[in-house]
Amino acid sequence: MLRKTFTTAALTLVAATSLVAIPAAANAEVYCGAGYNVVHQSDMHNYTKSWGTVYLAYNSSTGKNCVTVVKSNYVGTATWTNVTLTVQGGSSYGVSETVKYYGGPVYASARGACVKYSAIIEAPSGARAIGGRSTWGNCG
Repeated sequence: MLRKTFTTAALTLVAATSLVAIPAAANAEVYCGAGYNVVHQSDMHNYTKSWGTVYLAYNSSTGKNCVTVVKSNYVGTATWTNVTLTVQGGSSYGVSETVKYYGGPVYASARGACVKYSAIIEAPSGARAIGGRSTWGNCG
């Protein structure tokens, strides 16, 4: 019985570790859906420590962009995040939520337009890490 419990616990640990260890850039479809590819990314830093990465993905078939933030610090701890996507000459789209692993996704149609994006991760202490791109890019 002890051996079975240990094996189950080990498999659970491996599964949980694998979930957290998935590189988001290689798995844009996991966060945004089929057909999305990461076209830009930005590290989320609070001073010198990385708290995660914010990803901009694009689906060339639909002309939609997708933004999501994946935590690398405070993983498994519920923290507040904000994800925003702005289309030049259009609207801003965003979501604020408390998450354990990743925030978003946020979608916007942007075929033929430039976009900028941002994300915030807030620690339990209230400190924040910010990332994204504040200039227009990925025009198409």
